[in-house]
Amino acid sequence: MVAEETLLTIEGVNQRLPLVRTIVRDIMELHRDIAVRRQRMSALRERYPASGGADSVYEQEVLQMEAELSQDEQRLDEFAQELNQIGGTLTDAQSGIVDFPSDMDGERVWLCWQSDEPEVLCWHSGDCGKSARVSLYHEVSGGGYLAENGLQQDA
Repeated sequence: MVAEETLLTIEGVNQRLPLVRTIVRDIMELHRDIAVRRQRMSALRERYPASGGADSVYEQEVLQMEAELSQDEQRLDEFAQELNQIGGTLTDAQSGIVDFPSDMDGERVWLCWQSDEPEVLCWHSGDCGKSARVSLYHEVSGGGYLAENGLQQDA
């Protein structure tokens, strides 16, 4: 049975960011490391095609790299699960983008945070892409964008 998803407020997301930043930093570092090792492994495979046995030094290195990559990919999944446990969903490991479910005037939206942002600054209603992210503060005047559009805020 899946637990019901908790809708978060801007303040709720911002309170989680210290832990989210730590997890996302680990994800981004591991993601980069995996990409570099995949390139090295591919280059080795191209330069020294498998001869059908594990007698080649290069074949042994590639087999070891494959095993380590598999373990590290599992670690990435575990990091993503940690984010899920605190209400976030990893949407881009390379850029460090995490979405958090929220509500705007009864419509399901996602508060969207990226690793280089000091706090949650954007939201979107569909799949997240750079062009789909809408600033939470782009229309601030009078009552502010958030109040005018019904995005939940803590009192």
